[in-house]
Amino acid sequence: MYSGGLDSTAMLVKLLAGSQDALRVHHIRMDNREGRAAAEQAAVEKILAWCRARYRPFRYSESGLEFAQLEAIPIDYLSIAFVACQVAIDTPGCTRVAVGSLAEDTDIVNRAARQRRVFDAMYACYRARKLGEPQVEWVYPVYDCSKTDIASLVPAEIRDLTWSCRRPVPVPGGFRACGACKACLVRTTIGA
Repeated sequence: MYSGGLDSTAMLVKLLAGSQDALRVHHIRMDNREGRAAAEQAAVEKILAWCRARYRPFRYSESGLEFAQLEAIPIDYLSIAFVACQVAIDTPGCTRVAVGSLAEDTDIVNRAARQRRVFDAMYACYRARKLGEPQVEWVYPVYDCSKTDIASLVPAEIRDLTWSCRRPVPVPGGFRACGACKACLVRTTIGA
């Protein structure tokens, strides 16, 4: 699962450079009141083009979830579990789902467990129809990395293309980071 952010880009680079596994890279356009979907989409397109020119082939797909009319911001990691299930079923032979979560992420152990429960409940519905694989493992290729490690894993040419800001500010020709959200503040501490 790929967002276009620094962590998921590090995961993508690590998987492309460090394995020969067939990869299906999937991006979810999550349109919510934060307004970051277009900024993330632009980052994804640029980064994937860069990766396609420098690494081995991979399959790409994307989907969208529309929440812009809701006041509440949906919980991203649960939306990711929902879409990951659909992508796993749509990918014959899929036995692993990779996400760019880090050990230092807020409440990651509980979040990962809840995410996996949502995925497993949905996947069981497909298994009842004799679809999918007997088991799908969730893997976390950059889990033990610090944010500084993550920044160093991502080639400098694409590090600045990644998008982390939760509240982008529209400017002529694109967006700029707000500089105040949690993701922006973290990036300033690692110099990325």
